[in-house]
Amino acid sequence: MITIIIPTYKRPVSLRKAIQSVLDQTYPHFQVCVYDNASHDETGHVVKEFSKRDSRVKYYAHPHNIGAAENFQYGLSRVETPFFCFLSDDDFLLPEFFETALKGFEKYPDAAFFSCGVLDVDEKGEVIDVVLSKWPKKEYYSAPEGLLEMIGKYSNWIGTVFRKDVIQKIGTIDVHFKAIDIDYMLRAASHLPFAISKIPCAVFMQHSSSYSKNNGLKLIWPGWQTLITKIHQNPSLCPETKKVAEQKLQIDLQNLLLLNAFRNLEKKQFQDAATVAAIFNQVSGQRWKKALLATMIEICRVFPLFQKPIVGLLILRRFWRRRIKLAQKQSEFRKRYSV
Repeated sequence: MITIIIPTYKRPVSLRKAIQSVLDQTYPHFQVCVYDNASHDETGHVVKEFSKRDSRVKYYAHPHNIGAAENFQYGLSRVETPFFCFLSDDDFLLPEFFETALKGFEKYPDAAFFSCGVLDVDEKGEVIDVVLSKWPKKEYYSAPEGLLEMIGKYSNWIGTVFRKDVIQKIGTIDVHFKAIDIDYMLRAASHLPFAISKIPCAVFMQHSSSYSKNNGLKLIWPGWQTLITKIHQNPSLCPETKKVAEQKLQIDLQNLLLLNAFRNLEKKQFQDAATVAAIFNQVSGQRWKKALLATMIEICRVFPLFQKPIVGLLILRRFWRRRIKLAQKQSEFRKRYSV
């Protein structure tokens, strides 16, 4: 039996799709637990419609909003089945997710969790990335080998099924950390073995009202610095593993800050871009990157006419990295999956 935790807040339309995607699974032994963060709209009606037709759908509404991370934690604390997974109310699963994951657990019985590929999809329905596509051609990772592989190429907990034992071994969600999914996955990978399948089994929707889009810098800073501190203080990791993990997280932090600064430039949010640049200056030792970023921001701020060509170059760079390099994979996945 699998418990699927769906925290929700004022998204009845996408929630309907999320729940239906679970009910469409080829593996039938699950329960859907929806935790409504005091939406006070038609959300309750939507879930109760499903509950009437299928007793596997459960609903709980908080009397007041307890916060997004706390709502995930609330659902996690009530897991009683051997397996569990998370699903955000604006994402959805592909039909063979549970079946694929349980076959993975049969093949690798000591795996604490199993992650499948996840399609990153934009508002136009275009696949912009495939989570796990950059991983090596292997299925099983011991601890902490999997931790080092995961940094910078994070698996998505939307496409992950966990054993309940994971809760006892690594604890619960750190509600003070903005990127709760990345923190939880890294903690699990640092202590426990896991397995993966590159077959896409879930869809992560990137849209203007999504949590990741609206939090931007808050998800990165000081979050990644906190991740580095957690790795450094982890008693189960040897010094060499800590050193490599910290270096990889440092590089990842710098790349995320650069990307965030470029996005602010695209939106003509020059002050926000300057704020990100100041943080980048603290964490990066690459003088030419710091100088280039500062110069670009200053040129766009003082000479607004240069903003469009500079942003054009950034968009062209993104096009090259995302569209051309992934074109073959995207074509393959479009043929196999309709998102």
